[in-house]
Amino acid sequence: MRRRLFQEARRRGRKVVLALLGVYCLLFAFHLLKPLPDGIAVSGPLRDATGMEFLVDLTYQREGRTVAEQRIFDRVFSMIDAAEEFVVLDMFLFNDEHGGERDYRPLSSELTRRLVARKTSHPDLAVTFITDEINNFYGAYVSDEIARLQEAGVRVVITRLSRLRDSNPAYSAAWRMFAKWFGSAGPGWLPHPLSSTGRKVTARSYLKLLNFKANHRKLLITERECLVTSGNPHDASSFHSNIAFVGDGPLCSDLLASERAVAAFSGGFGQEWPTYPSIAGSDSVVPGEAREAGGPAGGQGSVQLVTEGKILDALLGDIGSAGAGDRVDLAMFYVSERRVVDALLGADRRGASVRLILDPNKDAFGREKGGVPNRQAAGELVRRSHGRIAVRWYDTRGEQFHTKLVMVTRGDTVTVTGGSANLTRRNLGDYNLETNLRLVLPPAADISVEVAQYFQRLFSAEGGSHTLPFDAFQDDRVLKRALYRVQELTGLSSF
Repeated sequence: MRRRLFQEARRRGRKVVLALLGVYCLLFAFHLLKPLPDGIAVSGPLRDATGMEFLVDLTYQREGRTVAEQRIFDRVFSMIDAAEEFVVLDMFLFNDEHGGERDYRPLSSELTRRLVARKTSHPDLAVTFITDEINNFYGAYVSDEIARLQEAGVRVVITRLSRLRDSNPAYSAAWRMFAKWFGSAGPGWLPHPLSSTGRKVTARSYLKLLNFKANHRKLLITERECLVTSGNPHDASSFHSNIAFVGDGPLCSDLLASERAVAAFSGGFGQEWPTYPSIAGSDSVVPGEAREAGGPAGGQGSVQLVTEGKILDALLGDIGSAGAGDRVDLAMFYVSERRVVDALLGADRRGASVRLILDPNKDAFGREKGGVPNRQAAGELVRRSHGRIAVRWYDTRGEQFHTKLVMVTRGDTVTVTGGSANLTRRNLGDYNLETNLRLVLPPAADISVEVAQYFQRLFSAEGGSHTLPFDAFQDDRVLKRALYRVQELTGLSSF
């Protein structure tokens, strides 16, 4: 009798395990491949790039002292101060948490103060702030900055990351089965991962963090102009080196349509949504619609919006077209995406000059990192090109070289792509939300010249100790190379 009961219990147990395994496999497959929300992964039409501006933040060493050149958030604040009808922001990191001892610029409180002041002085100004769950630490609390904005009448939209595909599916499937249902709010007891002095957070919020999802976009739109950047209004990021583009006209309408899609699937979209006044009702991007893009459209060229996986498509096309006599220049925080690595090697084999300026991946908000993935990806590029691909490391001293910029010079066309997206599987594979601009320019266009001068200044370390030679951070250890490949393949990583 006892034996029969034991066998029956074991059979039932096997059935339960098989049922759970079946549910796990279904969740794994569905959330890895599920349809994207409407309006995500957009390739917009070419727009006139006349009047576009290129902005740069740089931190570097000169004659033994630290120099910080900062323009991007000064421009952000002036755009907010000038807004009369609407402000739409989408920013990834927006908090004052930090783990270092530097005299950080209080970007999060400055941005909060500017928005509150403008909304208070102009009560009819429609202000929408879209941001990532990390700033409330995945629901563990409501940050002081977000609470102040809400009290002032700013519509704050916390991106519903669950609508995005799972970049870390092996973990996320299990999380959806067991941990998701318990929420993440409440009194915390674990240290904040972004700050040694930050508030305590719950174990459940850490479990949500490990899904490694993000709305990684960084942009601002008003009725006058729009800005796309690689920088965050985040105190601990205030010394990072970054880039930004500023434009106006139809491009801003394209950005508005893209942001409307995020607000819609995140539950923050009502009946009203701003339109760019100069082209209301004209040809703008229909959410989710992809359009063909050609070459330069005039003296200052053309610009188009590209988001999520469309960024990868554009980059592979641009780099894949480079050959003998052409040049491919990258300035990038992370490079690990295998198709990008292969495209760079292909451009080198066809005779193009390929140069990279990379962050050494050693500094992360007061903590030391191990160099993955850039040192391993760079080592592969140099090794497999027999030294023809040139790599230099930005000389970081606690901050990060946070730029995301690619320039392909081919004949009488210069293509510049920049914005929020790193060159990683998560950033380019329709997992994160990302916004870049792709400019197709003649070589004499203002931005072509400015970006070329920017890259040459850093690569040759003109006027300061901007970059270091490849061997300064070369790392050929087999275990690190294996770690990079496994993390890139599985999504079990922070890059």
